Amino acid sequence: MRLGLKIFVIMFMVAFTVSGATGAYFYYQAREAMLESIQSQLITAAKSFSGLISGDELENLKRPEDMDSSSYRRIQSILYHIAQTNDDFLSAYTMRLQDDLVLFVVDSPSMGNAPGRDVPGHETPEPVGAQYLEPPPALLKGFVRPSVDDRTYQDQWGWTISGYAPIKDFRGRNVGLLGIDMCADHVESKLAAIKRAGILSLVLAGLLALGFSTVLSRHLSRPVKDLHKGFQQVSAGDLDVQVQKRGNDELAELSEQFNLMVRELREKQLLKTGLGKVMHKKAVSRLLSKDPELGGEMVTAGILFCDLRGFTRISEKLPHKMLVQLLNDYFSSMVKVVEKHGGMVDKFVGDKIMAVFSHHDEDSLSLSSALQAGMEMLQECDSLNTRLGMTSDLYLENSIGLHAGRVLAGNIGSPERMEYTVIGDAVNTAARLEGKTRELGTRLVISAHAAGKIDQLPDNLHHQGKVSLEGRREKLEVYALDSAGKTTASPD
Repeated sequence: MRLGLKIFVIMFMVAFTVSGATGAYFYYQAREAMLESIQSQLITAAKSFSGLISGDELENLKRPEDMDSSSYRRIQSILYHIAQTNDDFLSAYTMRLQDDLVLFVVDSPSMGNAPGRDVPGHETPEPVGAQYLEPPPALLKGFVRPSVDDRTYQDQWGWTISGYAPIKDFRGRNVGLLGIDMCADHVESKLAAIKRAGILSLVLAGLLALGFSTVLSRHLSRPVKDLHKGFQQVSAGDLDVQVQKRGNDELAELSEQFNLMVRELREKQLLKTGLGKVMHKKAVSRLLSKDPELGGEMVTAGILFCDLRGFTRISEKLPHKMLVQLLNDYFSSMVKVVEKHGGMVDKFVGDKIMAVFSHHDEDSLSLSSALQAGMEMLQECDSLNTRLGMTSDLYLENSIGLHAGRVLAGNIGSPERMEYTVIGDAVNTAARLEGKTRELGTRLVISAHAAGKIDQLPDNLHHQGKVSLEGRREKLEVYALDSAGKTTASPD
């Protein structure tokens, strides 16, 4: 659903709900007030007038033939005058309860031609003993105590509401009831007018909601649409988009912040694109996450050097295209292993690979990953020989040196040609340890400094004591992969 339509629906529903709730409240309040007033009049009149009717005379009227008796005419005259006491009274009548049946006794005479009457009356009174079908609950209560209908009823004479009171004989027994019907047409007409006013208010509220929502949706949806379009363009890679600032409210401020964000994204993208040409993507992300010092920053890292032994001999036996393809297959396998264990390839130097693990902290996890990567690189090299079907004279064999320490990570070179790399004693030491593998008769050597930060060393990695390294005055304590860990068996 579009934003403008949402605003319209919300405004309309709010106006409709408020107007409807208010109208319904006043309608029911007016209805209840009118109904209570009518009920009060009816129950008061029924209680007052029921004492005017003789219960003993009413007891003697049992058959239709009794309608010609003086007792019937006397009671009917009283009922007529009761109906005349209020312009809203429609009729008065008496009933008795016999064998669970409600029977008419004396009904009021026709009042259709009564002076000042606007409502039609009964054409003929109900005969004595006529059954009243489906009496309302209040009428049945009227044989015992004064009662009144809880709502208006509609019949052939219009809307009516009735009050009832018991009629007693000289001994105080309830022998019948007096019923008074009140015309409620004017009540229903007033309630209908209230309904019409409520409906009109709902229509007006809907029209006002339509007008307000149109203005509001234009004010809110236009800048939101601009921002939505802008975000779509940014997500599609367009970082040249700009959103027009409209007004001085929060939406205008949001548009300004969007433009600032896009400018920063554009600058960061340019920087990331440039750095991506000279360094690993993980290093780019790490470098862009903070502001390093000019030229680089000191970090702690694990350094892995991997060399391909006897490559000169192999290069002399293969054509250049096959040699390049072989190197690409080898480097692809090695890089996959390094990145699998969370490292990054810093550079390729001929047939050598330099990989860096953890620019954050010299922790056991990163160095353990570096050692696992190194051992897997040895296995992957041997597996590559099998997959490529290398003969003994072309058999690939690599060796690895691993060390950890503080290095300088940064852009090294000139403004025209630079390279992101790490330099320092730890790098040189890792390279020297790789060169020491031949002397120690192994394919992997790790410094005791790095090994000491790994929680659990492999069983086939053994302490070799201190060894001298080229370019270092002090000897370095190392561990080496024993002969059982070597996988250098050449095919026959």
